[in-house]
Amino acid sequence: MTAFNFETPSRQSAKGIIVNLGVSTYRFIRGTIIIIGAFFIQYIRSDKVYDFTTPKVIIPAIGFIVFMIVLSILRYRNFKFHVTTEHFVLKQGVFNKEEISVAKSKIQNVLIKQNVLQQIINVVSLAIETAGDEKTEIEITALPREKANALKETLLSHQNIERQEIEIETEVFFKASTKLLVLEGITENHLKSFVVIFAFIVGTYRDLKDFIENLNISNQIKSNFNLDDESLMSLLLFNVSIVIVILILAFLYSLTKTVIQNFNLVVKQKKDDLEISKGLFNKINIGLIASRLQTTTLTTNRFKRALGLYQLKFTQAMMNKKQQLKFNIIGLNKIKVDELLERFYPKALPLVENHKPNSYIIYRVIIISLIPLLIINGFLIFAPPYLYLINVPIVALLAYNTYFTYKKLYYSIDDKYVVVGGGALINTTTSFLEISKIQAVTLTQSIFQRRRGLATVEMHSASKDLNIPHIDMTTALNIKNYLLYKIESEDKDWM
Repeated sequence: MTAFNFETPSRQSAKGIIVNLGVSTYRFIRGTIIIIGAFFIQYIRSDKVYDFTTPKVIIPAIGFIVFMIVLSILRYRNFKFHVTTEHFVLKQGVFNKEEISVAKSKIQNVLIKQNVLQQIINVVSLAIETAGDEKTEIEITALPREKANALKETLLSHQNIERQEIEIETEVFFKASTKLLVLEGITENHLKSFVVIFAFIVGTYRDLKDFIENLNISNQIKSNFNLDDESLMSLLLFNVSIVIVILILAFLYSLTKTVIQNFNLVVKQKKDDLEISKGLFNKINIGLIASRLQTTTLTTNRFKRALGLYQLKFTQAMMNKKQQLKFNIIGLNKIKVDELLERFYPKALPLVENHKPNSYIIYRVIIISLIPLLIINGFLIFAPPYLYLINVPIVALLAYNTYFTYKKLYYSIDDKYVVVGGGALINTTTSFLEISKIQAVTLTQSIFQRRRGLATVEMHSASKDLNIPHIDMTTALNIKNYLLYKIESEDKDWM
């Protein structure tokens, strides 16, 4: 039993006014950031000095602040919720009022989150996800943690009647130390971060160039690297220096992102389910429900494996795609991984036989690899001949990547599970899917596959598709028919 009475309509905490104000302000800034940035650049370029203390500036600013505060208060006062025997009911709205009624039997998950502002004022956010919708329908943004936990248990009581009678024992299954998170961050795939930062720099190059010229530091940069039109080596050194700087930024970005997102990572087990808590600035508390588990992917790479580090990524039915990214547990050792896989996929690891796809995939990877090679050589047309030696390590790297891409790709199918392995030169992945969770099976063929009598088997679940690429058409048809037969002959529900 809970100490809170949810049958009577109630508001969230009065601190919700602050949360509403913060959210509204954030959305306004995010929506007008381009305008603000353009005004800032124009202000720097201009020789004029603006006086921001005039009534023309102060009065509209005060009026905007008052409007935002009043709007936040009205949203708070018009926001009421209660729980009946069968439904969760929410009334909200300022100008357009609405009433939302959700059957408790349709509620699939309840998430408890806490951003920086909520941490400061000591409240949490509770989001309710329902079957048949990828978006979070309902979110209560300001509740005391105790009340949020009690409401979560009340809303999920239909999934386990015993929740109403006894307190479910919770046991800490795994906790990641700060040292472990740092090691995870160091061994991350920094190439992704490099691409993100590089794309950002390229996208803002023009404005960055104008900004540097306005600060009169372009001459200083040129003097440091001795840039001139006749010195190709100086230009090369300058570009190499830029790449090194971006690599360092990518490393720091990956490290910081990993630590912040997974700070104080704790995994607790409740009977067959798991509860994942993590985050520094945005704390989350989410439940991994075994009955709704769809696909599970085990990932690692050469550096992580050398340190004994593995990551499990889970997907659940009807889960918000943005929330799916948070259903991962990093820093696991092999023992913990085997325990979790045995919990959710009993006897799935020692499958009898692994099958390889057609060797056509080797040619496909080679063709894709030629694209960056051609781009690199395009920049070397006017360069000294000795610079073409850079192709030697690049070609060797691409050859090794092709080899390991084919070597790591396999699939296994038994009477309960489908297991698909993959990866490349650095990373390795293994995906698990229970056959009873498959909702549909389709065969796809590209023009090149059709000419070689190949196909890709696509297995569709309620959250994520799993593919077996580039296998013989006859084998693909046999797999499709077998999976459809198993789906139709078993009465086990997919959720």
